[in-house]
Amino acid sequence: MIPMRNAERTAIGVDLGEYNLYTACPARMPDWNGVYPIRGNEYCARLDEFREQVAALLGSECDRETIVAYVEHRREALLERLTDAAHEICEYASAYDRPVLVTEDNHYQPDLWAWLTDPDAHRGTAWLLPTAHLRLRAVAAEYGLEVATVPEAYSSQECHACGVIGERPLGETFRCTNSDCHVDWADADYNAAKVLAQRYYPGRRCAYRPSRSGPTEEHSALAADGGSPQHQQSQDPELQQPPRSPQSPQEDA
Repeated sequence: MIPMRNAERTAIGVDLGEYNLYTACPARMPDWNGVYPIRGNEYCARLDEFREQVAALLGSECDRETIVAYVEHRREALLERLTDAAHEICEYASAYDRPVLVTEDNHYQPDLWAWLTDPDAHRGTAWLLPTAHLRLRAVAAEYGLEVATVPEAYSSQECHACGVIGERPLGETFRCTNSDCHVDWADADYNAAKVLAQRYYPGRRCAYRPSRSGPTEEHSALAADGGSPQHQQSQDPELQQPPRSPQSPQEDA
């Protein structure tokens, strides 16, 4: 049975990304002064350097056990940083009355070896974002905090104030295209976190969706986004990801 969303709860949207690992913002925050971002620039630089080091090791005469041990050591350090960041978000949320963390309905599974060895793998979707999501859920459970999910479609493009789909011309900046809206520009991650928080409550959805030329995964998700967000609840993903080789370390988020 899917639990009903309680309007008396304090929904705190948590946007996951690379520029900011986590960005937390309550739905009813009147301005951006209380938003809590955790920067991801240094973390992503460490991931990139890790990938380069593994590529060098794979091209060297190092034996497989040495390489796997190195990957495991670096992975543990990366997980520790994500855990620390998740603790910061949970401490922030705990200051609010009856908080519930709200994230997008992320279906990606972490695969560190794919990121390290596949040149076409995306850093975020291959490992960082799903692992950050799993870490947040695990740490939130330690705090006794609920983590709810809402549809992700257009959550990074919807204006938190009017619901119209805007633009992200500079990547880190959101621009509302509704001339009647009081919002002109906003930090894209701040805006997305607030949109996620708002979608926790009944009746919240985009006011406008642009047409698409063909069927895409995001386009097919519109039915969920345009339906009843308060009834969209995903199951927790697996906490472990099968390794790509028998001696590869498992993803233990």
